[in-house]
Amino acid sequence: MDKALLIAMYEMKDPKRRRKLYEFFRELFAQNLSAALTVELINKELGAPLTVLYDVKYIRSHAAQWNDAGKSGKAAPVIIPKPLEPQVLPVEEDLVRRQSFKSDKFGKS
Repeated sequence: MDKALLIAMYEMKDPKRRRKLYEFFRELFAQNLSAALTVELINKELGAPLTVLYDVKYIRSHAAQWNDAGKSGKAAPVIIPKPLEPQVLPVEEDLVRRQSFKSDKFGKS
C-alpha cells in the first residue's frame, strides 16, 4: 500500500481507512508515543493534515483485535460445544416396586 492510496482513502472517508493507516504505520503505533505526537508524525509523513486525534484513539482501541484476527479482518470464529445428552441411569424395576410411599413417620394410614 502506498501513501497516495492512503491519502485517497482519507479524502473519500473510506470506512477501512483507519485500519489501513494502522497497517501502514504499525511501527509508529508500537512505539507508545502520545496520541498528539502520533497524529503530528503521521500528518507530516503524509504531507497533509488528514488524521485527527480520534483516529489514533480508535486505532489504539482496535489494534489488538486486528492483530489477533489476522489480515482477513474477520473475528475469530466462536466454537460453541454441543450440549451433552443427559445420562440415563438404569433403574431396577424390582427396587421401584418394593419401595413404599407410605410413611410411618406421619402416622398410620
